[in-house]
Amino acid sequence: MLPVESSHQPRLRGISHLLLTALCSLLVLSASALAVTVKDVSIQYIGSESVDESVILSQIRTAVGGELDNTVIEQDIVSLYESGHVDNVRVLTEDFNGGARVIFLVQTRATLGEVTFIGNSLPSSKLRKETELEIGKPFDDASLETARLNVSDYYAKKGYANATVTYSVDVAEQSGYSRVSFVVDEGTRERLHKLRFLGNEAISDRELDNQMKLKAASAFNFFKRNKGIDTNLLEEDVIRIEELYRDRGYINARVTDVVREPVGEKVDLVFYIDEGAQYSINSVDAVGIEAVGKDEVLSRLKTQPGSIYSSAAIKDDIKELRSYYGKGGYSTARITPRITSAGGTGVDILFEISEGVQSTVELVNIRGNDKTEDRVIRRELALEPGEIFNQDHLEVSRNRLMGLGYFDSVEITPSESATPYHTDISIDVREKSTGSINFGAGFSSIDNLVGFVDVVQTNFRLWGKPHVGGGQKVRLSIKAGAKRKDVQFDFTEPWLFDQRLSFSTGVYYRDLLFLSDKYDQTVMGGYMSLRKPIGEHSYLTGKLTGERYEIDVEDDASELLQEEEGDYTRGLIGLTYTYDTRDSDRLPRRGHRIEAGLEGSFGDVSNVGFSLRGDKHFLMPFDTILTLTGEFDTVDGDTPIFDRKFLGGANTLRGYGFREATGLGLRDEQGEPLGGASALNFTAEYSVPVFNLKKVRAHAFYDGGILSPDSWDFGGDYLHNVGVGVDLFLPVGPIRVDVAFPLEKDEWVEDDFRVQFNMGFRR
Repeated sequence: MLPVESSHQPRLRGISHLLLTALCSLLVLSASALAVTVKDVSIQYIGSESVDESVILSQIRTAVGGELDNTVIEQDIVSLYESGHVDNVRVLTEDFNGGARVIFLVQTRATLGEVTFIGNSLPSSKLRKETELEIGKPFDDASLETARLNVSDYYAKKGYANATVTYSVDVAEQSGYSRVSFVVDEGTRERLHKLRFLGNEAISDRELDNQMKLKAASAFNFFKRNKGIDTNLLEEDVIRIEELYRDRGYINARVTDVVREPVGEKVDLVFYIDEGAQYSINSVDAVGIEAVGKDEVLSRLKTQPGSIYSSAAIKDDIKELRSYYGKGGYSTARITPRITSAGGTGVDILFEISEGVQSTVELVNIRGNDKTEDRVIRRELALEPGEIFNQDHLEVSRNRLMGLGYFDSVEITPSESATPYHTDISIDVREKSTGSINFGAGFSSIDNLVGFVDVVQTNFRLWGKPHVGGGQKVRLSIKAGAKRKDVQFDFTEPWLFDQRLSFSTGVYYRDLLFLSDKYDQTVMGGYMSLRKPIGEHSYLTGKLTGERYEIDVEDDASELLQEEEGDYTRGLIGLTYTYDTRDSDRLPRRGHRIEAGLEGSFGDVSNVGFSLRGDKHFLMPFDTILTLTGEFDTVDGDTPIFDRKFLGGANTLRGYGFREATGLGLRDEQGEPLGGASALNFTAEYSVPVFNLKKVRAHAFYDGGILSPDSWDFGGDYLHNVGVGVDLFLPVGPIRVDVAFPLEKDEWVEDDFRVQFNMGFRR
């Protein structure tokens, strides 16, 4: 008789068990005659049948009609164990119909049928997700222990520092499946009342509090009102405090204890700090330097004799030296700081440098690009095979690849090549969807409610199939509303003739009814443009455009506007230079952008236009941002209504209506704005985060501008306004609401304030 084992008996582990089972099987088979034919293969279960027989058979090579082979059966046993479906396997043979019957006795692993929780106040659905257990899949003790720890960690994050979690396994209602029950003793949930610090003299309570990720609930921090103390964050905060002290020279500073003191139903966290002495740097030296000058290395260090010791400065120095050596091709350079006592409160710092050897790029291996062609990736790299290795160029390459928008992640890793003094580069990308269809509605105080549809493929391939992966971009955009109708199609080849030369072309039709109550403006046209990068931050764009305008003026409009009615056909040639160092195009905090353009018009309209635009962003304390922007536009020659300059509205002077920021001399007798030949405007805006809401910012601003009837002239009326507003950065797009107050008014500008609103998209 074979021993019958419980389906819940712990799995026998180890190589010894596998060898013993195989040995027993082979001893049984040794009694069989050689060259015996297999007449039957049978699966028999020990315990519950939690894995279907067909799944077991799919792992077995022994088959009816084949020769009974001890080696094959041994491989079958190994295969079954490796499949993860079984805990135990035994093999028997018996005579059957002139051959042999092979019987596989299997104890299958338990299959998860149900996960329950007992004693929990937190949602079971959330806890179930934290376990990472999958219904219908096998499980073992290791996966259950991982699940238990995950649940315990989740409770700790929610403030249940004393929560304990255990589990048990029993039979589920569905035959062949097991139920895992997690029993939770939540203990007491601690809510933070206040952070307190004792023993700190060199660093104030406020500075220490600013280092903490743990925050007490307040009127300005209402999202934390019902949250407990996250013990993981607490441990991280202790490290942050000690790091702050080390950055200030207190090498031996320690948080000696963190005590919870009850305050009503909450607790104070009291941090006991032993600051120790502040250390200064006695001497700085470096050894191991051969490829470069020692003075050149030492001059790059922030850490200097006589200064206060700072662990942050030493980390920056290590990063700087690695970058310095990396630029010269020393990809394996190692920098190790040694800190020794110089007596009293002084320390000597010695940077031990292992330079390695200068290397050349050998191979560039790309993985993970199932759709994107290799050439699309390689042309963006700042390093090529045969060039001297440069560490900084790896980061430049990564930024370029991420900037394409084709990938969720890009990992670039250098490694030693099989060729001496060479480095291989591995690029691992994870692709994302690059095609999208977006539709919805937007609203602004300029053109009111507008429905839109955008069809975009940013990684298009024009020639060949499938039509994806070639790095080209196509876009079809349709906008329609009561005051506008737009249709535009664009195509961009970013590397024309495999050069860093971007070619774009497109056609468009625009029916703009929101420009005026007295006339409608319709334009259709097409364009071609070339853009050439000049360095890392600037580029030059040349553009050729053909357009046909139709101006339809109302019968009751003034004679000045009536003269504008008609059709105009013209061509334009433009050249624009752009320099952009901003850290983001959505919410820039640092950097600036300058754009200068020159444009000539010919055909029914002959003129020359010039524009200069710039913005500068300053990151201020507490993530506040000061932004200064300015713009000047002028046109010299023919100036039909569609070429004139206007100010006012959500994008320029916000205290005035759209196109309404104009002096009396630039209106007709009915008060309709006629525009000018020159426009100058600027804005100063100060933006602050709103409480702890990362996607909400408030701002205050000042706008000013001059609209002049003559080209290259600044003699018009100066208009200006002040205001406040709020920005919401939502997945559907930015929403901006401004309330602005005009500081100069006349008979046509009577409102005391204007509300400017943009939602969904911007003009």
